[in-house]
Amino acid sequence: MPRSITTVKEDLAHKQRCAQDLIDRAEKENRVTTAEENTLFDKQMSDVETLKAEMAALQEHDRRRTSINDLRKEFEESRRVTSPTAVAKPNPTDFDGTLNRYRRDGKLHAFTGANAEERAYRSGMWARAFWFNDVRAQNWCVNHGIDIRNAQGENVNSAGGYLVPDEFSQAIIDLREQYGVARQNVQIMPMGRDTMLIPRRAGGITIAPIGENPTSAIGQSQASWNNVRLVAKKFGGLTLMSTEIAEDAIISLADWLAREFAYGFALFEDQCLFLGDGTSTYAGIRGLANILVAGTLISAQDAATGHDTLPEIDAADLTKCMSVLPAYARRNAKWFCSAAASDLVFGRLMAAAGGNNIQTIMGGYGLSYLGYPIVISQLLPASGTINDVPILYFGDLNLAVTMGDRRQVTVFPSEHRYMDTDQIGIRATERFDIVVHDYGDTTVAGPIVALVGNT
Repeated sequence: MPRSITTVKEDLAHKQRCAQDLIDRAEKENRVTTAEENTLFDKQMSDVETLKAEMAALQEHDRRRTSINDLRKEFEESRRVTSPTAVAKPNPTDFDGTLNRYRRDGKLHAFTGANAEERAYRSGMWARAFWFNDVRAQNWCVNHGIDIRNAQGENVNSAGGYLVPDEFSQAIIDLREQYGVARQNVQIMPMGRDTMLIPRRAGGITIAPIGENPTSAIGQSQASWNNVRLVAKKFGGLTLMSTEIAEDAIISLADWLAREFAYGFALFEDQCLFLGDGTSTYAGIRGLANILVAGTLISAQDAATGHDTLPEIDAADLTKCMSVLPAYARRNAKWFCSAAASDLVFGRLMAAAGGNNIQTIMGGYGLSYLGYPIVISQLLPASGTINDVPILYFGDLNLAVTMGDRRQVTVFPSEHRYMDTDQIGIRATERFDIVVHDYGDTTVAGPIVALVGNT
């Protein structure tokens, strides 16, 4: 009986490490390899070539076996009488066992709604096909209409990658919008190219009274426009995953990866929105905290002197901040703050307000203040002295910020770099840009304003 591909891979990795150790030892001792070491090195490399040939033969054998099995199934299916409108649906038992084997906790987190389990299974099979190079899973994907082509095209890493299937991509998008403050509140603009200009109205026509018999010509004015420039930037991250997950938890695999990628991208997008400082860390993106600076814009309102911690912020500070927000931005205005600020500022003020009784105290309070919703972002200040930086924001981010969305998530696996820890590295990338374009000036506030701590 031939050896398994896994066993051959392990032997191959061992031989490669032994050969590498000979070279590393000589370089560490600042010398060339000895004759004895050269003999050992050549022996290891000869074994490597032999093992490569053995692995190629095993893979070819596996391919032929899979092909004949698929042909047999196709022949058996053709003998059955089926409805002409019947559509083949992925069945968890199509691969190698019962459904319970493919989930660890009996609960899905990233995949929700109708057919959540089916979509999670399809995504898991796609991951198993490409990230673990599983031939049977690759054939399963082909037979069930899941695209198995590599991602190619402009600005895709030369090492390749895979565009995630629709089921997996949608789970990431849904969770990213659930986790991310940015995607829920700013204007999202799909980008059909790397650089995109969006027209922005800067000024309008001036209207003035006209007498019955005007002695001078009517004053002329012109509507003015400028552009918001979006430039797609690539961002990505790397996560490690145990190989055991792929062996017995297909549904859990897809669910876990969707959550990890969605949370990671959502967190970084929010960091760009609130904390971006224009440096290479954020690919040049400037966020609200570095634009709404006290003393330079009327949109950045100082709290009262000595109010530089959350328990010191009072109702007067909040209403002062609210008062400068233009009327056009109030229809969809929201408060943006940390969870601690929600409790120590808004919760404290509402609990201390008159009219409370035991029932209202027991029932708690909704996340709103003076009729405006409170949105939580843990990237905003939560403790300590907060001086000369925004404590919280108020306004309509959709009018102030545009996010250019250039490309969906692309992933690339590597099982070689982390082979000594029996893990697989998964790299994910996306391309976007965030521009804060409306924030007012020294006399007129923009659609988003900030309350700044004041020592």
